[in-house]
Amino acid sequence: MAAEQLPSFEQPPVVETVLGIQFKPLSGFCNAHLGAFWKHLGRDWCKLLGKDWTLLSDAPTLEPTLERFEGSEAWAPLRSGFRLTADPSARLQIRSATDDAMIQLQNGRLHYNWLGTRGGDYSRYKSVRPRFDELLRGFTGFVSTEALGKLVPNQWEITYVNHMLKGSVWSTPSDWPSLLVGLPGVWAEPSAVRLESFGGAWHFQMEPQRGRLHAEIRHARAGSAEGPEVLRLTLTARGPASDERGVRQGLDLGHEVIVKTFKEITSAKAHEYWRLRT
Repeated sequence: MAAEQLPSFEQPPVVETVLGIQFKPLSGFCNAHLGAFWKHLGRDWCKLLGKDWTLLSDAPTLEPTLERFEGSEAWAPLRSGFRLTADPSARLQIRSATDDAMIQLQNGRLHYNWLGTRGGDYSRYKSVRPRFDELLRGFTGFVSTEALGKLVPNQWEITYVNHMLKGSVWSTPSDWPSLLVGLPGVWAEPSAVRLESFGGAWHFQMEPQRGRLHAEIRHARAGSAEGPEVLRLTLTARGPASDERGVRQGLDLGHEVIVKTFKEITSAKAHEYWRLRT
């Protein structure tokens, strides 16, 4: 399906978009290179991103993950949310001065986030994607300049985070079955109780083994314990890639699958509220 034919909303509930790659860890990469990379953000290649990248923070590294389709490897084992390790490596998070975008880098991952939590206009895929492409080109050049080896991607990833605010397309949990109409097996409610909250995850193959779409829904509060109630719908698509061309094609595929799926699993009434255009 061509990009111009995909569903499009004038006021979608998207609050964050993440484009990224996972790559084979670079043997010579250490935490010092994170600081060196930040300095590169002031050079000409990254000025095309249109941001001043001034806000720094560290985060725990993300574990490597690969979408596999062979036998038992197709199913990921249950893991704790914490990881005990002697590895001192960190994930560098660099936010723009306007706090509406973030770059994340660790040895093995590179991500570009659009952040909509500041109330700015929604930045669409056609705007976010060129910024990620420029970031990837710049990082590839950085790896070469620092003689760290060759950047070898092994997976692409794209995520859309949606916050459906209470009082917008739903008011009480009893509204959820008529809002989320396309996810299998979720609305059998025992007669002796009343639904108060909800959470679930679904995993779909993009056939034939081109990747997976992961859908997760949580009933939560946005921002803080006192924040507004939301249904948080996270859609993540990822799949294998062996070079930058595969990354580009994969991101386009993931975007198409996410946008189509979002429309198909939400109600026509919600589409009116979000002002569906196509």
